[in-house]
Amino acid sequence: MPTITARPPKSKITVTLTPDLVSRLDALLTGPNAGSRSRLVEEALRQWLCDQTHHDLEHQTEEYYRSLSKAERDEDRRWSQVAARSAKRLWNQ
Repeated sequence: MPTITARPPKSKITVTLTPDLVSRLDALLTGPNAGSRSRLVEEALRQWLCDQTHHDLEHQTEEYYRSLSKAERDEDRRWSQVAARSAKRLWNQ
């Protein structure tokens, strides 16, 4: 017997868009498996949030490395060299 998985409830919101943006959304929904405007907007927003998280992580990583002292950067470089040599030995086995 198939198992039915309950979907979490969704919140209904209202979004006001310019007519040109609505036309562009509708143009994406012309295929047979297109779905709905709500689904398209939800997927686009989910992707945008994922991209933002990735961008924030890159920014935080960059800030971390910029904050290191010369001694810390030198130590990090040495550890990177050790790791590269170890990886090369493992891959060549």
